[in-house]
Amino acid sequence: MKDWEDNEIFDAIQETYKELLDEGRGYRYAIAKLTDEFDNLGKVEDFIVDTAIGEIAITHEQVFVGRISGITERLGEFNQKEAEDALTLEEIKDLSRQINKVIEGLEHVKADHNPSVE
Repeated sequence: MKDWEDNEIFDAIQETYKELLDEGRGYRYAIAKLTDEFDNLGKVEDFIVDTAIGEIAITHEQVFVGRISGITERLGEFNQKEAEDALTLEEIKDLSRQINKVIEGLEHVKADHNPSVE
């Protein structure tokens, strides 16, 4: 990965999420903003971003249906072989475990059909 270590992405997303919540606009806005701010960092980085955002999303009572399907579809495309040049085998194993946890978690959250982020 060019500019990031995998834990740096997770930490940056958590920190940014907390800052966005402090603006008082709600978790839906914060997740939408995270998705925009951390978009297209790189192939492997984007899987990490979706995983980190998914980990946040599964803690909420409900998640926008478009967010559920988008994250689930993208994470379902994760190929461990493609990540070997960017991550260590241990990092790949950890990320795969986290991806599976997010996909399973998103299967069990209540889907919200309201697209408003406010």
